[in-house]
Amino acid sequence: MQSFILMPEKLLEIKPILPQNREAAIELVNQFFRMVNKLPLDGIFKIRPRAAAKMVDIYLKLRATDKVLFIGGFIDEELVSLLIARVEEKPYLIEEKNLFIDLAITKQGKRKSGYMKPLVDETFRYAKEKGILAIELRAISENEGAVEFWKKMGFDPFYVRFRKSVE
Repeated sequence: MQSFILMPEKLLEIKPILPQNREAAIELVNQFFRMVNKLPLDGIFKIRPRAAAKMVDIYLKLRATDKVLFIGGFIDEELVSLLIARVEEKPYLIEEKNLFIDLAITKQGKRKSGYMKPLVDETFRYAKEKGILAIELRAISENEGAVEFWKKMGFDPFYVRFRKSVE
């Protein structure tokens, strides 16, 4: 899988994240994790140090399976956006499986430039190819930009996830 999308004045290349992209992927995931840790959440939800490296390394190992989509949007050799999704088996549902987007991030300074939409489009292509009927994701309600983006992409709220600290 490799595709090219003509963006205003630039060519966005969508391709799998490979071991040689590890450091750039870690930095991009770290940008997202730092942003999440700054959100005014419940005081308990915090992403651990080095979580980005662990997450990227896990998905680099899993990318060889038929259960993971780990793709990036590149301008020349610069990683500007990244999407990680995994197949969830749901044998108790008629749909049997779905594709769950674990993470979707565009580099700071490049957000709202259209670099995520082609990755989401590729995710839908991948799901169709695998016979998957639905794509799901979670977005932190405080991350209003993400919530707005996913709604613009045609995603509808489906579950309500509640959280309460144990006192």
